[in-house]
Amino acid sequence: MMEELNDEVQMVRNNTVNAKSKRFYLYGIIKYVLWLHDHKPGVVEPSLRALLDTVATDDTTEAYKQKQSHVKLYVESDRREPPLDLVDSNVHDFECFLMSLRKKDGKKPGKSLYGSMRSSIFHLYRLYDVQMPDNYDNELRKFFKGLKRSVVRRQQESGNA
Repeated sequence: MMEELNDEVQMVRNNTVNAKSKRFYLYGIIKYVLWLHDHKPGVVEPSLRALLDTVATDDTTEAYKQKQSHVKLYVESDRREPPLDLVDSNVHDFECFLMSLRKKDGKKPGKSLYGSMRSSIFHLYRLYDVQMPDNYDNELRKFFKGLKRSVVRRQQESGNA
């Protein structure tokens, strides 16, 4: 009886995010993990980091696709270990990641993409049932207030407002 209830509880918990949102969150998680692998590899879970380090090809596009695939498989597998050290995660790292994002034309993205990436990081913590560090949410909220103003100013200056 208890096992059935536990299974039902788990099914309900797994049903909190729709499939389309999960795909988009996964996209953001993959981008963040790969950015950290390039800039702060010690934060990436050791077995995943070792796997990403094995990707060797002169074609940077192909290498990136292979790394994306490794992270995707890691996150989608039933592992209990998150792809990053979420307990010691640093909000500044995520803010730097956001500032590094560019559209295909090299320009900075709009509010929508930044918001989606923010949702992705929240989903990452939720996915592994890890509580965000105490000040993470507050610091991110303050950062986003300034970021939104920067985006609006940039759009006004370029005539896209």
